[in-house]
Amino acid sequence: MISPERLRQFPYFGLLNEGQLTEISMISKEESFEGGEVMFRESEPASTLYFLLEGCIDLYYTIAGIKDLASKGISVGEINPGEPFGISALIEPYLLTATAYVSKPSQVLAIDALALRALFEKDHKLARIITHQAAKAAIERLHATRVQLAAAWV
Repeated sequence: MISPERLRQFPYFGLLNEGQLTEISMISKEESFEGGEVMFRESEPASTLYFLLEGCIDLYYTIAGIKDLASKGISVGEINPGEPFGISALIEPYLLTATAYVSKPSQVLAIDALALRALFEKDHKLARIITHQAAKAAIERLHATRVQLAAAWV
C-alpha cells in the first residue's frame, strides 16, 4: 500500500476524490527494477497498471518476419517519470501490446489491475475517469509510435 498523497502527484489521478484515491492506494505498491531487465513482454496477460517514478523504460513492438527485429523488436517509445504504462491492463482483452525494457535502474508505482477493475464495478465514476485517462494515454502513445515508425522507415 502507498499513501493517497503519492497518487496525488500524478495528473492522471487529478479528478479523483479522497475516497477514490484511498481505494486505489490500498491496491498499489512501489517496485524497483535493475537496468537491463525486461518488465513484461508483448502478448502476456496485463495484470498491472504502472507509473514510472524514476528511471527510464523503453517500449518495443515485435515486427514479425523481419529477421533483425525479431528478437527485440522496434523501439516505439520511452516512458519518462510520471507517465503511465501497461495501460492494456484496463482495456480488453487485457493483453500487453509492447515489451518493456528497463534501460536504467527504475522505480515504479504498480497498481493491481484486477483489483482496480473490481473497484470500477462499485464506482462507475471512477471507472469513467480512469478509463478516459487510459484512452488519452493510448492516443498519445499511438501518435508517438507513428512518429517513431515513420522515422525508422525514412
